[in-house]
Amino acid sequence: MTLAQEHAHAAGLQLYRSWKLWIEPERLRMRRVVRDWLNQSEPGSVVVEVGSGNGFLEPVVRRAIPDVVYLGGDIAPTDRTTVVLDATAMPLATGVVDVVMAVEVLEHMPDPQALLAEASRVLRPGGRLVLTVPFMFGVHDFRDYHRFTPLGFEQLAHQHELVVTETRLRGGTFVSSTGLVRNLILNTIVGKPGGWRAHGRARQVKWVVATAVLTPWTLVTWAAFALDSLADRESVSPPGYFFLCTRRGGVTSAAS
Repeated sequence: MTLAQEHAHAAGLQLYRSWKLWIEPERLRMRRVVRDWLNQSEPGSVVVEVGSGNGFLEPVVRRAIPDVVYLGGDIAPTDRTTVVLDATAMPLATGVVDVVMAVEVLEHMPDPQALLAEASRVLRPGGRLVLTVPFMFGVHDFRDYHRFTPLGFEQLAHQHELVVTETRLRGGTFVSSTGLVRNLILNTIVGKPGGWRAHGRARQVKWVVATAVLTPWTLVTWAAFALDSLADRESVSPPGYFFLCTRRGGVTSAAS
């Protein structure tokens, strides 16, 4: 594959990612909920985001917490990565972090308890874990292992001295339905998630076409949010959950 082909693929994929991160309604809601929870933090708090990727939440963190010490970590470096880290073995001392963020990460972990154990280890007593997971949502990566109900997640968190203090929905049945159709459109145009990393000019065109088709779909998703607010406010079939956890006193060891 030539350098020009690599650049073509990257440009097409980046166009889609920009739409998803900055226009897609579920991501807008994600930023709002994260901002609400971070606004409760003290100035100068230490915030570690695992799986930070391209850093789309970093501006939210910096606006919400004055003088924040923000570390954006990922298993592979990007131009927005502060530190390369394994979420199950962070290069941090015990009990030194005020907030750990794991946004759409837990479902990609073969052993989700290992992440929760490590988050519990690095958090100070009273520190908080901000975590989001999909629920009624299709497979969206070639490493997509788990889905969690609130009860199931609460039981996992409890094993690692983490108390779920607030749970929010990412929408209801209508938003879930639009998301499933959106995934069908994306997979039909681009291919199933296992092939998303394929390169070439044809792949670039597919990403551009997918973005063009899905942009007006944004209006459908906003309408679904409105319907859910009227008819399914306490949904049992949301597209995903937001969990805010607080670290109890004492420190647990990382999972072996």
